[in-house]
Amino acid sequence: MAELSLVLVTPERTLFDRQVASIRVPLFDGSAGFYPGRAPLVGRLGIGELRLTEVSGTVESYFIDGGFVQVKGTVVSVLTNAAMLSSEISRKSAGAKLQEAKAELAKTDIEYVASSRRLEKARKMLALASKD
Repeated sequence: MAELSLVLVTPERTLFDRQVASIRVPLFDGSAGFYPGRAPLVGRLGIGELRLTEVSGTVESYFIDGGFVQVKGTVVSVLTNAAMLSSEISRKSAGAKLQEAKAELAKTDIEYVASSRRLEKARKMLALASKD
């Protein structure tokens, strides 16, 4: 069975560097799934869930915060600003971040764009949060 090698990297560290059967990432303008034999690609990542299926069939989910994905041969490189296992996201803290983002008042266009991004990030974190 053909496999992909996924490398998930943040500015601080490499979170994942193993063989996988398939990968799905959020793109800036949609989403994309990768299986072995995929044509080369470079894409801009959005905020949301990176979902991977390991060769054993185990599924893992990570929350990622933008960045880039590159597919070259059997290697998929995901370079992101921040990433964490979805199971480590607390519903309580994600809910608090959403309330903070909703309470922000933007006075300029730049503040509005930043506020909108924080709101999108908080909503997507809450959607992936574990129940606690």
